Amino acid sequence: MPPPGRSEAWDVAPVALLRLDGDGVIVDANVVLLEWVGRTAQDVLAGVRLSELLSVGGRIYWETHLSPLLHMQGRVDEVAVELRGAAGRLPVLLSAVVRTLDGDRRMVDVALSRATERSRYERELLAARAAADRSTDQLRALQATTAALSRGVGADGVARALVRTAVAGLGASAATVWIAAEDGTLVRTASAGSATGVGLADPPDEPWAPGPHAATGPPPGPVEAVEVHAGGVLVVALGDPAAPLGTLVLVPRAGQGDDPLDVGVLTAVGQQAGLALERARMFDQKASVAHELQHALLTTNLPPDDRFTVVTEYRPGVQALEVGGDWYDAFLLDDDVLAVAVGDVVGRGLHAATAMGQLRSAVRAVAGPGVGPAELVRRLDRFVARAGVGFMATLAYAEIDLTTGRVRYACAGHLPPLRFPAHGAPAFLWEGRSTPLGVRSVRTEAEVDLDPADLLMLYTDGLVERRGRPLLDGLEDLAESGAALRESSVSALVTGLLTHAGDERDDVCVLVVAWPGGDPRALPSADRRP
Repeated sequence: MPPPGRSEAWDVAPVALLRLDGDGVIVDANVVLLEWVGRTAQDVLAGVRLSELLSVGGRIYWETHLSPLLHMQGRVDEVAVELRGAAGRLPVLLSAVVRTLDGDRRMVDVALSRATERSRYERELLAARAAADRSTDQLRALQATTAALSRGVGADGVARALVRTAVAGLGASAATVWIAAEDGTLVRTASAGSATGVGLADPPDEPWAPGPHAATGPPPGPVEAVEVHAGGVLVVALGDPAAPLGTLVLVPRAGQGDDPLDVGVLTAVGQQAGLALERARMFDQKASVAHELQHALLTTNLPPDDRFTVVTEYRPGVQALEVGGDWYDAFLLDDDVLAVAVGDVVGRGLHAATAMGQLRSAVRAVAGPGVGPAELVRRLDRFVARAGVGFMATLAYAEIDLTTGRVRYACAGHLPPLRFPAHGAPAFLWEGRSTPLGVRSVRTEAEVDLDPADLLMLYTDGLVERRGRPLLDGLEDLAESGAALRESSVSALVTGLLTHAGDERDDVCVLVVAWPGGDPRALPSADRRP
């Protein structure tokens, strides 16, 4: 039986345990202590003090500091001292607690643990903390990637979001997304980062080269969610690994302190990206149908004519699947008069597109020789009232005499036409204005004479409106941008203005007429017909 107050666990404990009387004399000790100091129980329990088992420095420290502190506050924890062990000095951590027994008799329970064990424990603790931090970072990166994928519009938008987050958050030095086309071939869609320093012999714009596939594109669709190729390049299946919608090719960072790419995280990213691509393909299909419908409604059939050049452009809102209400048209009223119009119907979707088509057809129906812009708008008011469509729609309409260059125009709630003279500053045509269609108003018109090689532009508000910017500032920017592009071709002018357009979430229609004044050589060479 063990002595009173002592359990059998003493001799199986992994630390040295001993008990002292009030004077520091050892009255009991476990096997571990005896092994560490290389002495027998009879020897240690024959009136030996704990201080005698310590090194010289440890003995002095015990007698001058530890023992008084222990009896004053009742305990000490993890104080570093050295035992005089059988094989030399043994660093240990000493913890002790004072217990009061019957009467005033005191006993001190002491535990000694190897300092090396504490170091190992601290290393394990640090490693556990580092692993927890990595897990947190990985979860944060996965959440950021999922959020970025959800914001991607269309397959191209998803691909761009994926490569950006792969480099910024997943730890890759370079990333490329290849998306499967309808015939099964993989098409490079987006790239980010640089593969400098990884030893891949690639052209500068190709940030990966997994072995023999470098000249022909990425490897065939992976059969594993994540595959490792030559040079440490990882190929991640986007979606089902057996039939992926594409692949994400990642080049790891080459720094010594960089963590390797986590296969588990990449597997989850591939699955999320596959779902995002499926949604993006549905979006692209719907957007394609909507935009084809919009363009079909905006088709013009002007015959070739050296007396004028008409360039039109429609840009849908990039975030919109629905058709909109912006429209343009150009047609000949008779042999010598060209009519042009740009309008904007309130709203989006099928209702707005239907109203736009009806209003566009109504303009052609009521226009004619001798009618004039003001009367045309009055007739459209009656059409809006009878048909119940196009209320509050805006319209800019102009008739150009191709023999003289005289322009008669009217604006029903629409932004003013913009004239780019062959010589001089651009000017907005602010006359001939009235309220939107369907609103009672006196309809007026105005006239202006074009000089040879002048340009006349009609447009919708998406070209100039931008959140947080006054409309007049947008109009001023439009005039300045157009003046800078004036010397290029009409097509280049339209394309350049669309590049500087305002809110990309809004539709934009632009129509530009060039009048050479009977001499096609007055136009830039790019606008002359062969």
